[in-house]
Amino acid sequence: MSFSSPRPASISIDFGTSHTVATIRRADGRVHQQLFDGSPQLPSAVFMNDEGGPVVGADAVHSGRRRPDRFEPNPKRRIDDESILLGDTEIPVTSVIAAVLSRVARECEHTLGALGPVTVTVPAAWGPTRRHVVADAATAAGLGQVDLVAEPVAAASYFVETLGTDVAPGSGVVVYDLGGGTFDATVLRRSTNGFDVLAVDGAGDLGGLDFDQALAEHLAASVQAEDERWARLTSPTEPADLRHRTAFMEEVRQAKERLSRSASTDLTIPLLDVDAHLTRDEVERVCAPLVARTIRVTQGVLRESGLAAEQIAGLFLVGAASRMPLVATALHRELGIAPAAIEQPELAVSEGGLVAQHTVNTPIAVPSPALPPQTAPPVPSAPPAPDTNQTMQLPPHPSAPPAGHPSPVPTPQAVPGYPSPVTQPAMAAPQGPPPPGYPQVPGYPAPQPNPTPWIRTKQGLTTVGTAAAAVVLALAVIIGLQFLPDEGADDTAGGSEPQSENSSEDEGNASSDNGGDDEASEAGEGSGLVPIGEAVQGDLVADMQQAHTGAVSAVRSGYIDSAPVAVTAGEDAIVRIWDLATGEKIDEYRGHQGPVDHLSVFEYDGEWIAFSRDSTTEAVWPLADPATPIAEREAGYDSIYWVGLWDGVPAYLTDYEVRQLYTGASIADISTAYADHSGMVAVGGVLRHVGTYENRVFVADLATGEPAGATFDQLSYDVVAFGAGPAAGKDLGVTVTAQGSFQAWDLATGEPFGTAGEELLQQVTSVGVTDIDSAAVAVLQGSQGLSMFDLSTGEQLGEVFAPHAGEDLIQTSAFAEIDANPVVVTGSATGDVQVWALK
Repeated sequence: MSFSSPRPASISIDFGTSHTVATIRRADGRVHQQLFDGSPQLPSAVFMNDEGGPVVGADAVHSGRRRPDRFEPNPKRRIDDESILLGDTEIPVTSVIAAVLSRVARECEHTLGALGPVTVTVPAAWGPTRRHVVADAATAAGLGQVDLVAEPVAAASYFVETLGTDVAPGSGVVVYDLGGGTFDATVLRRSTNGFDVLAVDGAGDLGGLDFDQALAEHLAASVQAEDERWARLTSPTEPADLRHRTAFMEEVRQAKERLSRSASTDLTIPLLDVDAHLTRDEVERVCAPLVARTIRVTQGVLRESGLAAEQIAGLFLVGAASRMPLVATALHRELGIAPAAIEQPELAVSEGGLVAQHTVNTPIAVPSPALPPQTAPPVPSAPPAPDTNQTMQLPPHPSAPPAGHPSPVPTPQAVPGYPSPVTQPAMAAPQGPPPPGYPQVPGYPAPQPNPTPWIRTKQGLTTVGTAAAAVVLALAVIIGLQFLPDEGADDTAGGSEPQSENSSEDEGNASSDNGGDDEASEAGEGSGLVPIGEAVQGDLVADMQQAHTGAVSAVRSGYIDSAPVAVTAGEDAIVRIWDLATGEKIDEYRGHQGPVDHLSVFEYDGEWIAFSRDSTTEAVWPLADPATPIAEREAGYDSIYWVGLWDGVPAYLTDYEVRQLYTGASIADISTAYADHSGMVAVGGVLRHVGTYENRVFVADLATGEPAGATFDQLSYDVVAFGAGPAAGKDLGVTVTAQGSFQAWDLATGEPFGTAGEELLQQVTSVGVTDIDSAAVAVLQGSQGLSMFDLSTGEQLGEVFAPHAGEDLIQTSAFAEIDANPVVVTGSATGDVQVWALK
């Protein structure tokens, strides 16, 4: 079954003061946000590292706490500056912005395989000089010539074209955009082909950062105001005090965000080492003058537009800071218009850029008049692999190595062309056949390496080596035949029967189809395999080399006639079934035409069923008989969160509904919460949506999308991995931060479980939760392989095992059992599937 789309993949980028958001529309029409370190919001921060290159995003924020002199948190606010001093290096402002856009370009290219048309949103009030800076930065970042869309036009387009808000042609709308560092109010009129800007005004020094500053000054005046250490926090001069200041402002920001959801909260004031209590009433009293200033600007643009009140069809709130309850309340009271607020106002501009039809005139991609000699050159078409989050080369730092000196080892990134799902549940495993309604959940995909020429991959080298050996052997046979007597030419070696004319082809097909299981089945001396009955933690018990051509995209586990099996899918569009005890291939499903982007396995009515999907086809088929699928149909666009039994019926969950698995028909409506990391887990016997949002664990009711049960503490650092599942008699979730610290949470009570721990030896990409001898254990997947930790004590169990790094990273994992022995099955970027003992 073929599927085609008339439009290419496209990208819309909202370069913001605090965060940058990119929305992708794939060629098949699916729209989703690009994830950066597991979040749709990329901090716009830039840090100059020791090698003289910029680091962007969460890593820049982390490094900036240690060396604030090398850190620029808000490059957009510096748009009018000629250059920015980062440490000892003065960098053109265009190059700093290009560093941010280059990170976006790289991540989007990894997701799509190649960049299509790109839109970048800019404030409507920006003149040509500022727009030229952004256009130059986009060119330097490798985005080519981009279309510039006015931010309020993009926002209005999102509300009307995407959300379906009714705005008749000729009617006006107001876009109230309160972001991290700037505020803009714009009145637009709906036309037949988009929106026209009638009036715009704003403040470049008013945004969420200024609300944070006002709260910080309030705390300085009300909490131990006489303490002279406040001067070090409010006006730091030494590096140590700058770090305290950064930590203090982060505490203030998080407290402000918590007060959008609750009536009061506590925060810790660094340096003073005291806890302060803050209420929503205090925040609204402190921030009221700032909100009043935004309302005066909004009233001014309404008057300037010339539209009467009855001509205004909508007041749209966008920008992360507009989420504060005070904003909507004050606007409604002063303007008499009920604002249209949305759950994720920080994403509206980016997504609206995909559908906006009225664009700003795109400046020609030439150096900006403001920065004639200093705009960064375009990135070459094939640049060398950068360091972690380092996006492009900038002027060398004084401490950078001289030309020709070896550069740091590059950190692998995602393989372009493989369409990862928007949401990625955490890995789980059947402990024997599970009860109905509790299916296995797939694992988070890991960051993948930069694309490597096929001839340099393991498969390429193997194929070339085999071909070369065949050529040498053929030459030897030809030469040898010249010296054989003629009368023996018709004899077969050793008196055996001659081969049939099809035998060579049959052998070749068997070798190519079995995915290397001949190698996997040989567990002789020197193979490195350990029988499962003798294996201890970290031992390799089965090895299916080159199980797939290209990366393994999914690994699941299940049963056929009570025998444990592994089910694997790959970029080669094949789903294979393996005997876990022997490593031999059992069967395969070949109904897909492209890389498999979803695979689930679950038990129904005594039979194990698989559900697999690529960009064109989704299929339901029994593990015991893949050649006889239960259903095959055209794939939908929706993300698939969960597959299992819904009220006893095989079903799968999308963002908004439950669909019957065999027919695809809608059988119920649900509401999923927005999440940075997401999954579906039974909590107290009830299926819940669990995950993290803004570094906070949540458990949400599927009927309403609202929080269910207890609340969780806000984590101090960015969460990069989340996994959930039953262990030690509890329903647990585990968060892992960018710093490697992890914590388990009792999802039923909202309380921490056990002792926090740290993984210091590798960068973690995903985490799974399981039981080992009735103890709750986390298995962390990362840049070096797998590591295990006791969640009760936080202590590591053994050493890092399943070694995979560089171009051969583990992509996906699943738990299983062989003869009551717990194991984990891994799939790598080079197509290998392996089984490792867990105890």
